[in-house]
Amino acid sequence: MISLVLDYFIWWYSAGFLRLLKYLKAFILILADMFSVQVLVTTFFQPWKRDITSTRGLSLDRRFQIWLFNSISRFFGMFIKGITFLVFFICFFNLLVCEIIIFFIWFFFPALVIAAIFWILKILSF
Repeated sequence: MISLVLDYFIWWYSAGFLRLLKYLKAFILILADMFSVQVLVTTFFQPWKRDITSTRGLSLDRRFQIWLFNSISRFFGMFIKGITFLVFFICFFNLLVCEIIIFFIWFFFPALVIAAIFWILKILSF
């Protein structure tokens, strides 16, 4: 019986702990993938939906209109991607807080179980 309890604690603080860290890392990677952070970073200054028009062979007045349209498209894309980054960071912060809480619960759970058993035995002994 003692060997079983000892094996459990060894697993809890070694292999089980490493598995927990692997899962917590996976949650962060899933969140980054869900928000396509890598794509957002690489395309942050590109126009929204790559909506850009060429100015070849056009008059100066028409070129200015197209340049203005392309600039507005770029700023709109940066705005949408910036809002997406903001939502990602809010979700990331919340996930990080939850993972820290889970980490501490995992770390102290066996001690809490033992304390609860002794507390219950103390109450039942009276």
